[in-house]
Amino acid sequence: MSFINAIIVFIFGIAIGSFLNVVIFRLPHEQTLTGRSKCPDCGKVLGFWELWPIVSFILLKGKCAGCGKKISWRYPAVEAITALLFFFAWWQANPQAPAEWVLVLQMWILAAFCIVVFIIDFEHYLILDSIVFPLAGVFVLINFSLDLLYHHSSFDISLSGFLGALTGVLPFYLIWKLSQGKLMGLGDVKLMLPLGLVLGWPKILAALFLAVFLGSIIGIALLVADKKTLKSLLPFGCFLALGAFVAQVYGQNVI
Repeated sequence: MSFINAIIVFIFGIAIGSFLNVVIFRLPHEQTLTGRSKCPDCGKVLGFWELWPIVSFILLKGKCAGCGKKISWRYPAVEAITALLFFFAWWQANPQAPAEWVLVLQMWILAAFCIVVFIIDFEHYLILDSIVFPLAGVFVLINFSLDLLYHHSSFDISLSGFLGALTGVLPFYLIWKLSQGKLMGLGDVKLMLPLGLVLGWPKILAALFLAVFLGSIIGIALLVADKKTLKSLLPFGCFLALGAFVAQVYGQNVI
């Protein structure tokens, strides 16, 4: 039964990854999430057999059936990574009680959120309000639900989330405000709201440390390789997304 559950979780993760590809492609172009998927090159509406996650990419040999243009490796990569992260979260938590399943749901939503933020920020240097603020609301509801399930009369998890959000947003806002946006974008400030809510205190500190550490290493490497200059933009949201997911799982160890 455990093996069957693992397969179900993995397939579910692949399906969610396919939906994330739609979000990643459409939202930066201000397109709605409804409507049939099309080839971005020739506009051909994709048939049912062309929409199977990963499988269709393999059967089509990575090319559009209409125009023959190559399909980006990003699509199967997102589907596979989402499935792996969903499986890892389920395996790590080994949920039995309702509260444990809510924790798994929280990790799944965080994983999906981080994937979307990472790729959109990497490709477009954007962190979208249409993603950030709805997810902040979702994490508030999850925190409240966990407090009820764990019978926390003082709402420890919710308070930890608000403290985490304050700890994340305030210093980033000051950096953005004092530098007039030269050192940090307002999108990074907004991103700390949902990340702080889901991680809480003190895990948000681990996420910040990991993001700054990874960003520094990559930034220095790009400077040495003459790929960037000190005035170049760096998609810091990517590092925040990576740091957040790692901190959610191993935050106490990092601290």
